[in-house]
Amino acid sequence: MADFLLILSTLVILGVIVWVFTGGRRRRPKAAKVDLNTRRDRAVWAWAKVLAATVGTVNLANQARVEMTLEVHLPGTPAYQATTTWLVDQEALGYVEAGKDVNLKVDPQGPEFVFPNGPWAQRVE
Repeated sequence: MADFLLILSTLVILGVIVWVFTGGRRRRPKAAKVDLNTRRDRAVWAWAKVLAATVGTVNLANQARVEMTLEVHLPGTPAYQATTTWLVDQEALGYVEAGKDVNLKVDPQGPEFVFPNGPWAQRVE
């Protein structure tokens, strides 16, 4: 009988420990994932200087994948660097050369989400 009580009390103590470390505490709710369309819709106008741009080959749709490092100037905030990748129409590749200024839109709640301003480019998801 004493062995049974010892085993039972050990199991209860282990159960409480497991409960505390796994499910007993309140879990923080996960931040809701915001989709790209929502980010694009709430984006505000900004501009950037292209610090560096790497242009890939032009595809069958006459677009090139361009990886850029930008110095972003968002009104009301200090300038910051961001990296982004856009698909750019072949005729518009001159807009994204190093040293050029480019108009864009930035999600103020996620400043790393930088969108082109115009139909000549689109952000790569």
